[in-house]
Amino acid sequence: MRMRLLVCVTAILLAGSAWAQVCPPPGCTLDCNQGGLLVYECASKPPAFVLSDKENPGGVIEVQLFEAKGVPANFSVAGLVVNNLLIGNGTVAPPAFTIGSSNKNARFTTSDGGQCVGVGNFTGLVLPNAVVVANRALTLSKSNPFFCQTPTLNVLCFQVKGQVGAPFPPLACDPDRVEYACGTVS
Repeated sequence: MRMRLLVCVTAILLAGSAWAQVCPPPGCTLDCNQGGLLVYECASKPPAFVLSDKENPGGVIEVQLFEAKGVPANFSVAGLVVNNLLIGNGTVAPPAFTIGSSNKNARFTTSDGGQCVGVGNFTGLVLPNAVVVANRALTLSKSNPFFCQTPTLNVLCFQVKGQVGAPFPPLACDPDRVEYACGTVS
């Protein structure tokens, strides 16, 4: 209870009253319905980033992202209608929104044989004021979003601000910050 109160008060002080909306309801611990994936920027490269859910209890996903310059994308999500997307405790869709553009070159290749592409020109996208992912209070941004398609995941990731610093879980690299929060697109 004291930890929940501390996070809520800190969030309110850091970012104003909009942050108050991310505090869990009474009787719900901070781990309540806060799944989601985080993308950690690596201090030493490669990899450039690691996509993981290891800060969530029982999390097992860890996909390394390697910068891909000039590598043609093997998929496009332009025109994809996203009907259901949760990031942490925040509902991004519904209402449904459409991804308007998908880059022709991959932004990243992944350690599990997939690719990520930059996306943009959303129609109908309304981001929540703030979300909590793995006990981190974060705000989502429409700057530099990307979509990853791997043999096991389809995720849409948005850049974040807020509680992006240490501590970090043990990963394939030494993270220096949380850069993105992601939700699974089915």
